[in-house]
Amino acid sequence: MPEVLHLCLVRGVKATVIGEFTGTRRLIVQHGSEIVVDMPTDFLFDGRPQREMIADLEPHPTLATTSRRVADHAQMVCQLLAHPNLASKEAVIRRYDHEILGATVIGPMSAPWQTGPSDGVVIVRPEDENGFALGIGVNARYGLYDCRSMAWSAVDEAMRNVVSVGADPSAVALLDNFSWGDPSRPSTLGDLVHAVEGCCAAALAFSAPFVSGKDSLNNEYESDSGVRQSIPPTLVITALAHVPNVDQCVSSTLRTVGSAIVMTGLTNDELRGSHLDLLLGSDHGGLVPQPDTTAPLRYRALYELVQQGKIRSAHDCSEGGLAVALAEYCLTSPLGLNVDIRAVAATDVVALYAESNGRILLEVDPNLVDEVCARLGLAVVLGSITEDPDLHCRTHDTQFCVRRAQMVTAWSGAS
Repeated sequence: MPEVLHLCLVRGVKATVIGEFTGTRRLIVQHGSEIVVDMPTDFLFDGRPQREMIADLEPHPTLATTSRRVADHAQMVCQLLAHPNLASKEAVIRRYDHEILGATVIGPMSAPWQTGPSDGVVIVRPEDENGFALGIGVNARYGLYDCRSMAWSAVDEAMRNVVSVGADPSAVALLDNFSWGDPSRPSTLGDLVHAVEGCCAAALAFSAPFVSGKDSLNNEYESDSGVRQSIPPTLVITALAHVPNVDQCVSSTLRTVGSAIVMTGLTNDELRGSHLDLLLGSDHGGLVPQPDTTAPLRYRALYELVQQGKIRSAHDCSEGGLAVALAEYCLTSPLGLNVDIRAVAATDVVALYAESNGRILLEVDPNLVDEVCARLGLAVVLGSITEDPDLHCRTHDTQFCVRRAQMVTAWSGAS
């Protein structure tokens, strides 16, 4: 104690000894000889009484898959790009200091043309090569059918966002934001329990701890008919990741004509809750995207490839599936793509519109394709970058082309 008091004196800080720890588990405060507070502190050690609540942990009923048909893939791509969930947010982005006082290395709009979306964003202090990346994952529609898988998917998407720009997947912290209905309803609380279990499983799989978060419960309203309605169970995951050297970051901007386009990850028949179903207007059943427990190893391999300069650009594949990811890739520069998706999945609808976890599109030097695919372990070569700015796609049943002008109009017209 004398050392502390001396240090305070040297620093010009007033310090006064007001008491001591006694070990009696009581707080006693005196004013002179008068005791003004004498209370037990068990509540500090034992906590307040816990609430007991009832949760219905039965999973949501499954629904057999019914056929999904898309007559015109080019038209569907444009409809997906124009959906408010997927369309450009530029009008909102530019209302704020989205460049963070000039410290942004990769912003929300892909550089240098600012014509397409980025995945994660990267911020750096001007005097330091270290930076950090921010990524976001959310899809409330999955929660209508499977909250545990929804939570994993949100974590996976946030991780993909930061890995896609070159962040270290072993140095990621997560934050959660739950927006839920009334937890006194057993089914609503059951969904919340499942979502928390999904978060826990994903955090352990990715070795990414949750460091903070925000919960908003009782988000309900009465309809015009007087029926009480809950919002869809919604979870937003934010990933904050270390970028050791911002000079080695990669963006989602297509760079070089002739580069190979590689997709890492597996595409499964997981279309329930997808944006395709949203546009088709009905629940066609099946599974929502399921956890991909092999993804953490691939993300590590991808990070090492980025550090070695073997990845030219990267783009997360999530909402809207591969079809939207390819179109967004085309929007990032004046270049285009010529791809063949027959090796992705057995049917065109699954290959183009499934939103399976763990998938990232990569631009790779053709001379490095074999090495990159071998190190990722699960990858398929889709095609190449073309000087023609359109998206040309060969499928099992047909081939189609989406003109750049169509993609730009669809994506930016709803901003």
